[in-house]
Amino acid sequence: MPLLREDVERLEELSLKRENFAVESEGFFRLRNVGGYCVFYDTGSGRCKVYDARPLGCRLYPLVFDEERGVLLDPECPLAGFFSEECGELEGALLLLRRVLRSLHAEYGYRYSEKLLEESARKLLSRCQQRAAP
Repeated sequence: MPLLREDVERLEELSLKRENFAVESEGFFRLRNVGGYCVFYDTGSGRCKVYDARPLGCRLYPLVFDEERGVLLDPECPLAGFFSEECGELEGALLLLRRVLRSLHAEYGYRYSEKLLEESARKLLSRCQQRAAP
């Protein structure tokens, strides 16, 4: 999960040390994984330890941007069905995704296809609206 500067700052405001929750990979800061889980995942409770301060990418999930396929819902996530049915929530998540991608570009020089983003977002939203139609 890529971390924006604002994510890192928000987590550091909780007195967390960057090296304990982030790793630098491919020019990005990313959430550290421990034992196949996010460093903030509490295996005992099944909850996020920093839920209110979680990174923006986590707030988007299960909505993800794949560089080859565009915007999609992670089929492995049990919440994917919720986004498939709640078009208003999906629209909000798509707005946040656009903001995250613009920030990744501005902060790290991350390049993505805006055309792919918009075409795939339109298709995903259209499928949601078709399901919601009476």
